[in-house]
Amino acid sequence: MPPQTKLPPYLRQLERVLARLETAMLLSELDGFLAGVVVCPEMILPSEWLPVALDPDEEGDLVLEHENDARLILRHYNTVLRDLDRGRYAPLFDIDTRHGEVLWELWIEGFERAMALRPEAWDSFLLDPDEAVLRALVGLRKLVAMTDAPPDSSDELGALLTQTAPDIIPDWVQTLHAERLSNDMDQFSNAPAQSTKVGRNEPCPCGSGKKYKKCCGMN
Repeated sequence: MPPQTKLPPYLRQLERVLARLETAMLLSELDGFLAGVVVCPEMILPSEWLPVALDPDEEGDLVLEHENDARLILRHYNTVLRDLDRGRYAPLFDIDTRHGEVLWELWIEGFERAMALRPEAWDSFLLDPDEAVLRALVGLRKLVAMTDAPPDSSDELGALLTQTAPDIIPDWVQTLHAERLSNDMDQFSNAPAQSTKVGRNEPCPCGSGKKYKKCCGMN
């Protein structure tokens, strides 16, 4: 991720909180997890994903002692959502300052945890004819697979992705987010309109207190 001096104060505070909790995700992993939650084609409520962020290996409701910590996580969730909506999302990758390498693997592990919450929902992206959407989903899944089994020397694609992952991950996530928004708008526009027809024996909408058939319905 960027050097700590470049992190906003709330993220520095969140990083300390996550380290103190021990069971919680690290900041880079949490950032990838929240990006996956936002981009997922199916809505995931905080009541489901917050406990995972605080302790990925435990299931159950959020305990009250983590309420203040949860507020910081929710703040970062809103920041990730806002940045994706504006097309300005920048993943928080760890940096190996000694070798000058961007360590994207922890981020993608967090993204994988989000995908695991709704594994079948992500397949809806495969139905999209846009090659950019398909490439983004397949590419991210390839990176997920690479964290479990690093590519061998004969895997040219894997070697290329290892080098370019920090640059292409933001574009892929942004592409899937744009597609999710587009699908949400389509569902909204295709929703059946609510009928405004008033029954003859219902109260007249003019507020007279009379039945519709004996008031405006007589016109």
